Amino acid sequence: MKRLRAFLAAVITLSFLAGYGSIQTKDTASAAAKKVDTVKAASDFTLKLPAGWKNNYVQKSTKNEKHGSHVVFYAKKCYKETKEGWLFSIQRFKDDSYMDLPSYELVGRWNGMSYVAVFPTEVQTMGATKAAKKQYRKLVGDSLAAAASIMPVKKAGKGKGVYRTSAFSLKLPENWKHNYTVEKSAKNSKDFYVSFYAKDCHKQTKAGWLFSIETYEDETYQELPAFELVGKWNGISYVAVFPTDVQSEGASKKAEKQYQKLSRSVEKVARSIQR
Repeated sequence: MKRLRAFLAAVITLSFLAGYGSIQTKDTASAAAKKVDTVKAASDFTLKLPAGWKNNYVQKSTKNEKHGSHVVFYAKKCYKETKEGWLFSIQRFKDDSYMDLPSYELVGRWNGMSYVAVFPTEVQTMGATKAAKKQYRKLVGDSLAAAASIMPVKKAGKGKGVYRTSAFSLKLPENWKHNYTVEKSAKNSKDFYVSFYAKDCHKQTKAGWLFSIETYEDETYQELPAFELVGKWNGISYVAVFPTDVQSEGASKKAEKQYQKLSRSVEKVARSIQR
């Protein structure tokens, strides 16, 4: 994010020097600028683009949804004049290789795929007219917010082995059936969570905790002792939190066996998260 912020600061400075005023940011946007259009940017995700982007951008994409495929957004006038004007891209990754990119933000993650917003590290208006540069500067200030608005197109169905909440769904293995219990926060709670327990351990000792899914709007979850960011969309992070010790102490052998059986697949279950 440091490079991205430095890039946006450079665009703002150049905008002032050129006499165009400031680009629109969250702090300076007018009420009208807050209006958005939800667009289906690809078969698997939508974005909320500011209403002012309508007819002012060009979208290009690869034809598949596999690792590394991408959707790219350009300022329309720059692109037509010079093939420049790159605003940002959304790239898909099945691993963490995106961390080698020079300027990026992880904006989405679900069903084992990471959706990464990639940004330019320098202004993309070389050779363009003043009108094209002005359009570019107007759009680029909203690029991060547009990318962070990513949402999965589809919700998981209510099929066999699917556990669903109002916010997300998980795919549960067959051997979890009738063997787990759930505790969760109130539906409208600010600190939303769902915690899974091995049923017999929890019944006998109130222990048996397997894992929880918690929601965050910031990165404070990184202070947790054992966690994994398993889901992210529309600015909300879905974090799997795991125990750091065995949770079957004091339970019967049968209950302990049930706990051990379920605990072997908790990471797989957590990573199956979908909208």
